[in-house]
This record gives sequence, C-alpha cells and structure tokens, in this order.
Amino acid sequence: MTNKYNLPFVPFVGLNHHRSTVIFGCGIISHETMEAYEWMLEVFSEAMSQKHPISVITDGDLAMQRAIRVIWPDSNHKLCVWHIQQNIVRHLSDDKVKEEFRSFIYDSSSIAEHESKWLDFLERNKVTSEESWLHQMYQMRKLWCAPYLAGRCFLGLSSNQRSESLNSVLHTHLSSQMTLFKMLEHYERFLSTRRLNETVLNIVSLQSVPYTEPDASSLEVHAAMVFTSSVFQLVKYSFDAVSKCFMSNILDGCELDGSDLVTFVVAKKDRREKKFEVRCVEKQGSPYRISCSCHKLECLGTPCSHILYVLGTIKAKELPRCCVPTRWTMSARSAYPLPSRNSGMYDYSKSLLRYRELRKLSHAACFRACQSDEAYHRLEMVLQAPDDSMESTSGQNESIRFGPVLPLTEQTVHGDLGKVLDPVRVPGRGAPKKRLQAKMKKPRSKGKCGYCGEEGHNVHTCKKLKEDNKLPEEAL
Repeated sequence: MTNKYNLPFVPFVGLNHHRSTVIFGCGIISHETMEAYEWMLEVFSEAMSQKHPISVITDGDLAMQRAIRVIWPDSNHKLCVWHIQQNIVRHLSDDKVKEEFRSFIYDSSSIAEHESKWLDFLERNKVTSEESWLHQMYQMRKLWCAPYLAGRCFLGLSSNQRSESLNSVLHTHLSSQMTLFKMLEHYERFLSTRRLNETVLNIVSLQSVPYTEPDASSLEVHAAMVFTSSVFQLVKYSFDAVSKCFMSNILDGCELDGSDLVTFVVAKKDRREKKFEVRCVEKQGSPYRISCSCHKLECLGTPCSHILYVLGTIKAKELPRCCVPTRWTMSARSAYPLPSRNSGMYDYSKSLLRYRELRKLSHAACFRACQSDEAYHRLEMVLQAPDDSMESTSGQNESIRFGPVLPLTEQTVHGDLGKVLDPVRVPGRGAPKKRLQAKMKKPRSKGKCGYCGEEGHNVHTCKKLKEDNKLPEEAL
C-alpha cells in the first residue's frame, strides 16, 4: 500500500489471544530494497526490546527474504501460500503440472522422499534453466514445502491474508493524494476500532463461559474455563473428533528424570493405516508433559484429538499446563508479570534487569496495599517521597537503556533536524494501481445523436426529429 509519495506502507500483523488480527506496528520505507528492509526490521526489533518473532510469513519478495535472514536468523520464515497459488496460475499453463506442483505445498512425506519427488518432477518437465520460475521455487522450497516446515509454530496460518485484509480495510477511506501525516491519522483511527473490538472480546471472555453439553467430559469443561471463547471453538473440534480415535498399541514405558514415560499409539477409525505416537510423561500419577507426533500442539498451540483421547483414557480431570499456552488465555494480557524465564538468548542491560525486578516487586506491593486504606496511604507516602540521592548519582550511572546490550556503532551526524520536509516521491514498481489507471484514462466524449449528429442529446430527446415528424396540421 502506498500514499501520495509512493512510499510503501508495511504493517506488522499477528494474532492476539482471541485469534483476532493485532497490529504490532507499521513501517514506511523509501525503496523496497534489502537495505531499507534491514533498517525497518532493526528499528522494529529495537522497539520490541530485541524480541524476535518466532515465525514470519511474507510474500515472495527476495529483498525481504534476505533482510529476514540477516536480522532475524532464528525466526521461522514461510512464504505465503496464496501468493504461490497466484504465481502458479501466472507461470504454468499445463493443468497436470499445476496439480503436481500444488502437491508439494501440502506433501506430508519425509524430506528424503520429498527431494526425490522434486528431482523427478524437474527431470520430467525438463527444467534446466536457473532463470525459470520452477527452478527458482525449487531453490526456495525450504520456505514453503510442508516437510521442511513440519513442527514449526505458525499458529495455523499459511498466508499473509490478514495483512492483505488489513490493507484492504485501510484502503476504504484512503486517497492516493493523502499526505503521510493524514495517512497516519487514518491509521490511528483504524487502530482504535481494532482495540475496541479486542476490548469487547475481553469482556465476553471474562463475563461468560462457552457452552458445553451436560454430558461433556471434565477435560472439555476445564478447557472452556481456561481458553478464551474464540480459541475454545477450535479446541472443541478436537474434542468432537475424540470419538473417532482408538488405541492401537501401548509401548513399554520407561523412566525419564524420575518420571514415567509411556508411549500410546493412536489412530482414527476411518484411517487406520495412519498412526500417531502420543508420548506422556507422568509425575505422581498425573500427566506432566505430553506430545503427539502430529505436532498440532507445537504448530497451532492447541491439543489435538489424539492427546485428548489419551488424557481421557488415563482418567485425567484437567488439561496439563503444557496443553494450555498462556497466549490463548486471558492471562496473555495480564498486568502481573509472569515468572522470569531462564534464557540466555538476549543479553539485556543492567537497567532493564533492575527495572524488571522493581516492577515485579511494585506490582505485588500495590496489589497488597490496595486491600486496606492504611496500607494504601503508607505505600503512597513511600512512592511520593523525594529522593535526592537518585538525582545526584544519575549522571554517574550507566545510560538508561531498556533493551539488550547491542554492539557499539559509530555515531552519525544528523545535522539540523528542526525542519522536516516532505519525502521525495518514489517511482512505483510494476503496473500502476487500478485507482491511478482510472484517473489516467481520458474522459469520455459526449454521445452524438443518431439523427442530427449533434452532441449533448440522443434520438429520444432530439428536437429536430420531433419537428420533422410533426403532421402538417400540427405545423399550421
């Protein structure tokens, strides 16, 4: 999406705890180059305290792919399936080749079998040129073929359609002549409606519980209590599919870190040849950790029917914590911090570490102080008391940086930033937009009358035709 200056508008879109679209931020860049995308991702990462996304879905832009490999090397990257389908229609003409190529998107075979299928496909279709589209897609197969993406968390998303739908809604009252300031105002108005929708869903989830049948299992009732209403509807599909499962085999258990590990082999009644292994770790007679070879729990974040069937078989009353990710509960937006995770992925500064510890203590103290007037006034006096020591030593301490410690870079002289000028208009890539095409069309010429040949009227309203058709008596 562009604006008056042809500057691309790039939104960062994800899912909230209701599986609704949430906007993390947006970027406006001057050129769609690798350097511009790298700058945008670096600025976005800095705004997010260097917390890189777990997974990213983009279109087939090569500059964006290279920038993600440089800035977010540990993030799972996937190409949008919808854009791939559009390119299939654009670049392939043979229907059989189209169907065979589409099968690579959802192929569930192993990587070795998948590679052999690819080589056979390229040989049969005589794909030898490295410039051909098929060969280019083969080089990028790890970004869109199912065997390479198995077990990676994309929350059930296969395309960036949410970003495209966001652009469509923003286009509703967007003009190609709109300035950057006006466009950001329009963007803020749109954000307010999104926040309102999320607030409504929060109220519904806090004040109601999804309906369950009277004969529903205790696991289903517990799921309705812990998940948000929207996510529970997805989990309910798995509960409905439990009746189609059966136990094929139970492998010999073993002891793992003082816990009992049991492997259950589960299959569906209508597909008995397809078997899944459910590994369950029990502590003190209750399930502590559970996983399935279908990887739905890791990819979507909700338990599959195989796991729910095993939990029902071992008479579990509640879902284990590993089956209830925090991101799908109301605790995803909790004001109270969760226990800190022992992770060495990011080297945070001392300022941020101190801030986190103080925030944790202050939240707990505020919660206790609000229970009585005496405690409230006592804590209020402590917080409002002036502390001269902080001001006197602030200059000697390290500079405040609420984020990770990054390598030092050379300081750049930016010059006079007091006056911000309009950006330079950038020539667009590809064909012009439909709205611009409509404006570039020449105005239609006025229609001519088929009788007299003059413009501005037609045969039905032609005065000369009416005069010539008058009877002689009427003329007198």
